Amino acid sequence: MASRLAIRPATGRDARAMRQLAVDTGVLSVNSTYYYALMAKIFGATAMVAEADGALCGYVTAFPPPGREDTVFVWQVGVAAERRGQGVGKELLAALIRARAPRFVEATIAPSNKASINLFTAVARLCGAGHQFQGPFFTEEELGAGEEAEHLFRIGPLAAGPTTCQEEPTNAHL
Repeated sequence: MASRLAIRPATGRDARAMRQLAVDTGVLSVNSTYYYALMAKIFGATAMVAEADGALCGYVTAFPPPGREDTVFVWQVGVAAERRGQGVGKELLAALIRARAPRFVEATIAPSNKASINLFTAVARLCGAGHQFQGPFFTEEELGAGEEAEHLFRIGPLAAGPTTCQEEPTNAHL
């Protein structure tokens, strides 16, 4: 039986575990430990971690784009292999939305990344908000050889207030 999930803001002390989780996924772009520490310190209001049994099992890094304080741009969501399919990513994003109360949430997603499309669609549904999967934000030419274009996924507008993105029971709470 899985243990209870605890979600909290990330701190610089989480950086090494966040990076290692990215490495362990085998699919995420792995950034430097400095990047994860910077996201936790500079964008602490938009970097969250999930823990179970005292170990980090998920994280989200995000930031408000300059000049658009009503928006949170999600950079990366990582979930440990043993926790995938249990709603951890959705809970992390919902916690971020409740904590930050943005009007819009954005991310870039490759069209072939069905897991991320499903995650962000589920979050939009949980939050009672619309969503759009728009054309390329980054083209293949911009990203370089072997990289797939990244399309903008936008959730919103989100309703303000305490009922936005209410938690729903998931396997992560068993």
